[in-house]
Amino acid sequence: MKIEKKKKDYKAIENDQEAFEKFKKNFVKQSLRRASYRWPFKHMAKNIQRIERGFYRCESCQGSFGPKEINLDHKEAVEDIKTGFINWDKFVDRLFVKTEGFQVLCLTCHDAKTLVENEQRRSNGQKAINRRSKKKKKK
Repeated sequence: MKIEKKKKDYKAIENDQEAFEKFKKNFVKQSLRRASYRWPFKHMAKNIQRIERGFYRCESCQGSFGPKEINLDHKEAVEDIKTGFINWDKFVDRLFVKTEGFQVLCLTCHDAKTLVENEQRRSNGQKAINRRSKKKKKK
């Protein structure tokens, strides 16, 4: 059974200035995040935590995990936990950091960190960030 995706009403978005600005901002943020996947310093940070071929050390619990069991995470949240989105310069500066600005975390430690950050965001009146999970292969 296939679930149908709800199509966006682009005409309605275009006619509503506030909705258009929100859509534009989210589109640019998503595009920058996608570009950050190719950021070489991110891959250098992952290689630093490599124990042996196919195994990486979690910087939090110090456990050994395979590539599908880890996430590469920013040590400092890209969007400030207290203030949320500040401006584009700050967003880009926090997204594209040097090697020491990243950490390798196992899925459990990454989920725990995300939960804590989201709780802090909510207490500061910010919107929680969706937790990213590794995609599972379909059998």
